[in-house]
Amino acid sequence: MKPLACIVLAAGESSRFKSAAPKPLHTIGGRTLLDRVLGTISELQPDRVTVVVGVAREQMEQTLSEYDVEIAVQEEQLGTGHAVDRTRSHYADFVGDILVTCADIPLVRAETLRSLIDEHQSRSAAATMLTTLEPDPTGYGRVIRDDSGLVARVVEHNDADEETRRINEINAGIFCFDAMALFEALTHLDNHNASGEYYLPDTLKYLRERGLPVAAWTADDPTEVMGINDRVQLATADRICRDRTRDRLMRAGVTMIDPAAAYVDDRVEVGGDTVIWPGACILGASTIGCGCQIGDHVLISNSHVGDGCLLRHCSSVTDSHLENDVQIGPFANIRGNSVIRARATIGQAEVNRSEVGPDTKAIHFSYLGDATVGAGVNIGAGAITCNYDGRRKNQTIIEDGAFIGSDTMLVAPVRIGRGAYTAAGSVITADVPAAALGVARAKQKIIERWAERVARDNDK
Repeated sequence: MKPLACIVLAAGESSRFKSAAPKPLHTIGGRTLLDRVLGTISELQPDRVTVVVGVAREQMEQTLSEYDVEIAVQEEQLGTGHAVDRTRSHYADFVGDILVTCADIPLVRAETLRSLIDEHQSRSAAATMLTTLEPDPTGYGRVIRDDSGLVARVVEHNDADEETRRINEINAGIFCFDAMALFEALTHLDNHNASGEYYLPDTLKYLRERGLPVAAWTADDPTEVMGINDRVQLATADRICRDRTRDRLMRAGVTMIDPAAAYVDDRVEVGGDTVIWPGACILGASTIGCGCQIGDHVLISNSHVGDGCLLRHCSSVTDSHLENDVQIGPFANIRGNSVIRARATIGQAEVNRSEVGPDTKAIHFSYLGDATVGAGVNIGAGAITCNYDGRRKNQTIIEDGAFIGSDTMLVAPVRIGRGAYTAAGSVITADVPAAALGVARAKQKIIERWAERVARDNDK
């Protein structure tokens, strides 16, 4: 098999987006268009990848520093042919095939690209283009075939006459070239067209005129090759991406009560027999185990949820880890890389930068911040850790089997020993030893006939 390289065109101006951010850095399905394209390409295992940047160059280069790619620069946006030609120095010694695609065609599957490359190599073609049949081809380049079915030329929409515009086979904007043929053809491009640009598809005409074969592979699904030129198309692509994800999960054994009302990013993995209720948002690289109940309007972001968990409605888990059989909510907020151990129950409470031990319960209106809580602890209603002293965050440690009375304030740094108790309404500022009771509240005082005195004073 011949060596393979990939060129990704990401240099254009995104004027129709009306955005300060370059188009390739907008997201669908929880990933940027650029990340999605580069991820698909990586499945082909190319020998090298070059991304052509231009508009918002510094921002694009900073983003690309996280990827194993080369960067070429198109200073002036003079068309797709001109953009590819900016990579010439990168491929001076390359002998093989080059796949050329665009950062704004994010939905194409690796399987489709493999089919394009296989067709190209099986025909020993100088170039092979990806096409599709588009019901409304307005704005796309039309593919003109010869009597043998090979590609004769591609006519851009602005340059097409009425008869040509009735053709619905369109250029999908993705090509596979023999490297030497590509760069030879690029030297002969001109910009004698309505836009005054150097079009990459015009290389096909040059190659055909020299008797070199130009083939085509047709993608069955037009949505795979849809380009994204404005935010309406971005939203359409996002919906398609999420439809794919929901279908994948349901076919793997996940129940979605109303699939269209579940917002799931495409890197999410969910185990069988889990039920997802409407309004749930599961984002980033989240994983959910088997047999869970994800309630309505639950948010899970970049987190792990173990098997058999129950997440009641309007709860949030962000950057955190829930072990098996954990129950949270309603209205729970778990965040800050917190860990909730097996069988723990967190009700209408918030946990931040904390670890909660197995079988521990914090059900009613509690806050645990910068805390390490042991196993089998009971956190009473309204109990909180006072972890911030105005300058720094401080740790609270609650050992196994402790009982924290309702409305206890644990002023960190503080430790509650194994099996210790705190009395309801206490403000605990010192460590409580194991099995001891900590009480820190004023003695109750009774003022007789208080209500009568207040009423008399109000009448004056």
